[in-house]
Amino acid sequence: MRNAQDTRQTLARWRTARRAVLGAIVLAGSVVTSAAVMYRMAARDCASYHQVDRAYTYSGIGVVIERERGQVIVSRVLAGAPADGILHPGARLVSVGGESPATLEGWAEMIRGEAGSDVQVEVAYPCGGHKVLTIERGIVRMQY
Repeated sequence: MRNAQDTRQTLARWRTARRAVLGAIVLAGSVVTSAAVMYRMAARDCASYHQVDRAYTYSGIGVVIERERGQVIVSRVLAGAPADGILHPGARLVSVGGESPATLEGWAEMIRGEAGSDVQVEVAYPCGGHKVLTIERGIVRMQY
């Protein structure tokens, strides 16, 4: 009887040792696989795989305005926007839709509107030109 009990204990220890060895092999394989994946990722240009698109989309004419010495000035016209080729940087906004809002946010709200609708913009240029322009609003995508 002693012999059977010794055999069972030996088998139990052998099974435990086998489980430990197999667990170590699986763990080592996981570590090696992770290292290989990280090595491959580091060898490539990650920017091309993980590019974040930072853009703001709205409906308007596509100008960036700022306040300068109490006046609202077009500082930039976005390429491909409805105002591209019609308005130019440096233009001073006189009125939008016949109104002159008190704040820069008010000007922006007046310029924006439903795509396909028209907005009348009165501008004055530093060289002396003064115009009233009608621009059709469109969808503008501004990347930053």
